[in-house]
Parts: sequence; structure tokens; C-alpha cells
Amino acid sequence: MLQTSNEQLIKRYFEEVWNDGRLDVLNEIISPDYINHNPGVANPVPGPEGLKPIVVGIRKAFPDLKYVIENIVVSDTQVAVHTTMHGTHTGDFFGIAPTNKVITVSQMQIERIINNKIIEHWRVTDELTLLKQLGQ
Repeated sequence: MLQTSNEQLIKRYFEEVWNDGRLDVLNEIISPDYINHNPGVANPVPGPEGLKPIVVGIRKAFPDLKYVIENIVVSDTQVAVHTTMHGTHTGDFFGIAPTNKVITVSQMQIERIINNKIIEHWRVTDELTLLKQLGQ
């Protein structure tokens, strides 16, 4: 039963937070003690408040951002998910000026879940492919 709820939680995380930009959902699904082990910004504060600026920054850079879950492996306390991130670079992306280029980038993530909340996050992004697609 936990495995099913963990899978639903992660699907909601990508669909509602990343694809739809609903930051309010983070307060429901992210633990106040959440730790981002691969921050998009240096030393984010724990919990939803540390993740919100990362979501906002990436969605400003790629307003048409769309995550697709390619593969998912679920246990009672962790979810491993392979995603593909799609978007058009029309805003500043952590110092990279808009290029209007379309990107498609693979990511692997592990989310630790306790009491139906994401408590820890690890991510590996194919950053070389991302930068090449942006002309860097």
C-alpha cells in the first residue's frame, strides 16, 4: 500500500509542482525537514521554502517546462525515477541568457518518503547535454 501512495505522491510532485507550477502543493508533499542533496542553488533552506525558488527559477527559464516520467521504481520509503525534462529556454537560466532553444534532458532522481512526505532528494542531470543544447 505504501508503494502505491509513494508512486502517486511522486507523480503529483512532477505534474502539479514542476509541470503546472503549483508551489502551494510543496507545502502538502514536502517535509519541513526536507533536504535537497543536489541543490540548484547553493545551500537551500530545508523544507518547501528551500525548494520553491528552484522551481520558480527553472520555470522562469523554461515557461513551457514539462517533465515526463520514463521509469519509476518504488519501495516503502524511496522512489527512483527517471525523467525527461522538456522546455524552451526563454528566460534567464542561472546566468545563461535566453536562447529560445528547445531542450530535452534526462534526469535520475531518488526521493526518500516518510509519512507521505518527501524528506530527502538526490538528482543527477545530464548537464553536458543540457549545456550543449543551450549552445554553451
